[in-house]
Amino acid sequence: MKLSKHTIEVLKNFSTINPNIVVSPGQQLKTIAEAKNILASAEITEDFAQEFGIYDLNEFLSAINLVGDPELSFEETFVKLQADASIPHKGSVKYFFSEKDILTSPSKEVDMPDPEFSIQIEEDSLNQIRKAAAILGHNELALSGEDGVITAKVLDDKDSTANIFELELDRNNDCKNKFTFIVNISNLKLLPGDYYVSISSKLISHWTNSHIPVNYYIALEKGSEFHV
Repeated sequence: MKLSKHTIEVLKNFSTINPNIVVSPGQQLKTIAEAKNILASAEITEDFAQEFGIYDLNEFLSAINLVGDPELSFEETFVKLQADASIPHKGSVKYFFSEKDILTSPSKEVDMPDPEFSIQIEEDSLNQIRKAAAILGHNELALSGEDGVITAKVLDDKDSTANIFELELDRNNDCKNKFTFIVNISNLKLLPGDYYVSISSKLISHWTNSHIPVNYYIALEKGSEFHV
């Protein structure tokens, strides 16, 4: 088995959410943050035949890079990363698995409540939001709505005099209620792309990538409000 570019990119992204991972049999990868406030899953083309745990995902990815697009041969307690015979001086790595009970992994599926509103957020808008957060030194994204107009605000919810970046996302959303849903920007550990976002007043949001089969459940902050 060789890992596709997509799977490598997913693993790199998941390493920013949790430094370790438990891979289950099948064609899906999942991870969850140690604080349990981010859960991510992705569909992949590889079909893993066994469960295995990786304690240091960044180290594992570096070992793959060291060998250079290796063939993966799985044994009960380790995987052998073997370079293509045509590539000189690359060698191989015998990489041992970790015990599952010392790793953090999702224990159940997320039961997403019915969302109060949904919206498509373009990649350019997400990049603007991150850039504004870096410039202003804020870490909160407020998605606010009233009469179908949805705006994104980068702000400091605890300082009413702090500078605010505002970006209109939608002028005719199906949700006409007044709301403010707050997301910690440091929790937006998303692969690049446009996202279809559904948000529930139960303080959970669901981010689905529009181009690749990956999605994230991200907890909202307690200052979020929804008015019926």
